[in-house]
Amino acid sequence: MYIDMDAYFASVEQASRPYLRGKPVAVVGSGKRTVIVASSYEAKRLGIKTGMTRGEAIRKLPSLVFVEGRNNKYVDTCVRIHEILLRYTPEVEICSIDEFFADLTGSLLLFPSPADIAAAVKREIGERFGITCSVGIAPNKLVAKIAGEFGKPDGLVAVEKDDVERFMEGLPVESIPGIGRKMKEALNALGIRTCGELRDFPVSVLRRRFGIWGDYLSFMARGTDPFRARDQGGLPRSIGHSMTFEKNIGDRVVIRARLLELSGMVARRLRKEKIVAKGFSLTLRYPDFTTLTKRMTLPFYTPNGRIIYETVTALLDSFRLKDAVRLLGVSAFNVRRFAANPSLFGGLDREERLWKAVDDVNDAFGECSLRPATTLLCVRHHWVISPAYRPVCFFS
Repeated sequence: MYIDMDAYFASVEQASRPYLRGKPVAVVGSGKRTVIVASSYEAKRLGIKTGMTRGEAIRKLPSLVFVEGRNNKYVDTCVRIHEILLRYTPEVEICSIDEFFADLTGSLLLFPSPADIAAAVKREIGERFGITCSVGIAPNKLVAKIAGEFGKPDGLVAVEKDDVERFMEGLPVESIPGIGRKMKEALNALGIRTCGELRDFPVSVLRRRFGIWGDYLSFMARGTDPFRARDQGGLPRSIGHSMTFEKNIGDRVVIRARLLELSGMVARRLRKEKIVAKGFSLTLRYPDFTTLTKRMTLPFYTPNGRIIYETVTALLDSFRLKDAVRLLGVSAFNVRRFAANPSLFGGLDREERLWKAVDDVNDAFGECSLRPATTLLCVRHHWVISPAYRPVCFFS
């Protein structure tokens, strides 16, 4: 079962502030340069999209209501939805702050059918939080997610094992998770517009054009999850954080302080997810919205914020800044699960224990209760977490 909250951030705001119900709402940060991170269905229908600036959105829809996001509210609601799901099955995976997978295999001895469980979950979430969710039920994660998206908003779509290929056949290729605009255009250029056409297309041609992804695409078009055999328990492809600043930053000392802050945030996410990475990237955006990204791959995996910081500052030094920057971003990629091997060097073990202690304090008293003194150079501002953020539920 795949569960996806409908317009999550905006729905939470509308549920907790009745005067917003029925109005076009956009959730933003507190800064003047913030972009829209979520919008209500009333706003979506009128052309408001995630990533729009305030100016773009207000020109598109003057009646749009801006609401500053409340991270704690979204995380708390996510955790409580997780608690609801755990009453139906212990096999629950938090994909992001508004998405869950639940394996119902062992629960069918206790409940009449998967659809009954889904209906009960939808009803309980609606009654408790005043928000809706869309649910997809299928034999595997891939088809369950596609079914959930197909039924949005407030839908419940169940696909039986024998109906999978028939369900997939007429869907547009972009219904398959991972097929974005560029991949869609490449497939369309080959005359492939539906999953049925992708299923019937020669795999050898797909392989020549897309490499190993050609095989994956052919499998997914049939409703077969090619990643199931090597499932990594929801391992994300990358983890990153970015900041858009109130004022452009040209001082490299302040830029480095910001990079230290961002590196620490990425490292904390890595530690929370119990994963390590060996690829890191730095993104810069200038006032004219020109965006540059550089990457570096290390010969080893790490969750260490100091190493991440040293890597991205080396990338910074390779840039000849033509102007002050309005945005900085740090990301980790090429990730894998952390293998808990004993440290070879006492100093490294000491540093690992230090960061665990810092994480424990910040878990107890809030983000950035403890942080490097250098980041005090940074003027604090409020930003909204990404919908892809995955809270850690310690009680599960």
